[in-house]
Amino acid sequence: MIEVATIDQTMSKVDEISHTYDSDPGHNKQVTDIALNFFDALIPLHQYGESERRLLEIASRLHDIGWSMTVLQKHHKLSGKLIMRLDIPGLDKTDRMMCALIARYHTKSLPDASRHKKFAALDGRCRDIVEWLAAILRVSDALDSSHTSVVKRIKIEINDDALVVHLITNGDCWDEIRRVRRKQDLLLKKTGKVIIYQC
Repeated sequence: MIEVATIDQTMSKVDEISHTYDSDPGHNKQVTDIALNFFDALIPLHQYGESERRLLEIASRLHDIGWSMTVLQKHHKLSGKLIMRLDIPGLDKTDRMMCALIARYHTKSLPDASRHKKFAALDGRCRDIVEWLAAILRVSDALDSSHTSVVKRIKIEINDDALVVHLITNGDCWDEIRRVRRKQDLLLKKTGKVIIYQC
């Protein structure tokens, strides 16, 4: 995991990469903020800490950089490939692979060790981290699917059988709720709970 001494260097490089490759910094920031909010609220379930939170932050900041290489619908795979090619100080090979996979799985296919060699190459603990963080990034991306920051922030209640996600918005958010329901499959799997969204 990232050493404390290199965190500033790491995030400085992530900022540079994001500014170079991401054409929508507003969406980038919004998705990252929501993702970190989700991570913090779900600590009682995933029980991960600062190192994993940093991996989520990096993957969230870079999840859409693949659009710089395509106008087609495979940008998620290209984001992962770019992350693997770029030199980000403080990330070892495993960290970089995990960030790449989290970004790759922010949309479309779910992690599948029987079909995806890079995911299969990780050990069980790293796979669990990738699944949790990709689950969070998927729903966070969906909650800014319009790229207009309708959802300003979230508040989450964890009940015995449900997650209640309160959306604090600056307008109608039914389209975001419709989209997040289509991308919540991995989070449903990881939490084992029904997810309820409330505006």
